[in-house]
Amino acid sequence: MLVGVSGLGSIGLQHITAFAQVPGVRLVAFDPDPGRRAAAAAHPAVDRTTGEFGELLDAGPGALVIAGPDHVHPAQLRAAADRRLPLLVEKPVAATLDEARTAAAGVAATGTPALVGYVLRHRLVVQRTRAALAGGEIGEPVAVHVMLGAYGTIEAAVSRFATKEPDRLYRDYSHEWDYLRWCFGPIARAFAAARTVTSVPHVESPNCVDGLLEFASGLRATFHLDYLEPLGTRTVQVLGTGGTLLADFGRGTLEVRARAQGRDRAVRHELPEPPAGALARQAAHLVAVARGEAVPLVTLDDGVAALAAAEAVRSAATAEAWRDLPPLY
Repeated sequence: MLVGVSGLGSIGLQHITAFAQVPGVRLVAFDPDPGRRAAAAAHPAVDRTTGEFGELLDAGPGALVIAGPDHVHPAQLRAAADRRLPLLVEKPVAATLDEARTAAAGVAATGTPALVGYVLRHRLVVQRTRAALAGGEIGEPVAVHVMLGAYGTIEAAVSRFATKEPDRLYRDYSHEWDYLRWCFGPIARAFAAARTVTSVPHVESPNCVDGLLEFASGLRATFHLDYLEPLGTRTVQVLGTGGTLLADFGRGTLEVRARAQGRDRAVRHELPEPPAGALARQAAHLVAVARGEAVPLVTLDDGVAALAAAEAVRSAATAEAWRDLPPLY
């Protein structure tokens, strides 16, 4: 199968490497920048590159990855859907929530299979965590806490962060909103407070956000996101009526402690893998969807919902309302 890749920045090149691991796949790649095209053309899985998006579609790919800047996503989604071309669009679906909703509705009207690049759903440890929760291994969840430290993202994608963009953190880590929805259901409300810490070499504004989500079920989750901590922390802890769960998505570990029939049980799952492993599974999944062998794991509706959560958190942080405590004596 020929797969098209639109956008050859850092994530586009990662997609090329991932698809090269899928048997029988060859690639055609588009980017308006000659230097990026040259970098992609050096990959042995790439048959050709082009500086015109129309030429990419005319090459006749059986599936398409849209990995360019957010603002180009809607037009490329429409063009792919017009040709009924199965596709994967990187998150966020669009630059604004209204554009994302419109684009998703347009694609849905054509019946075109479409995925969103929330690649965490393809990580083994995330899948095992969801299975543990769905299987009732810790009973009914009653509290959730998410921790994300991501200064390393800035160090790994210097060119993208060279462009100033306020409020980037909420969308860059909408991965968190997606896997929380996947595990716990629709998000109904959000509260957040943000600040900007200036003691790091590269300062995003804001670069530290803390808050609270409420799910439609009534379950609540606290969260912390930052572009400050350098080690790459990404954990979720869940307390339940029958035990506790601690998942480290970065390191690929899951610890489940539970009590059943008066006995305590502790199980530790070791599922480490490089990020490229999940990207390769996502690539194989797109190929399977394009062949009619699978349905999308992450739909455009999921992508719109994650963007809606990101916008709700951003809006809540902008309008945060604190209540002062009375003086203590």
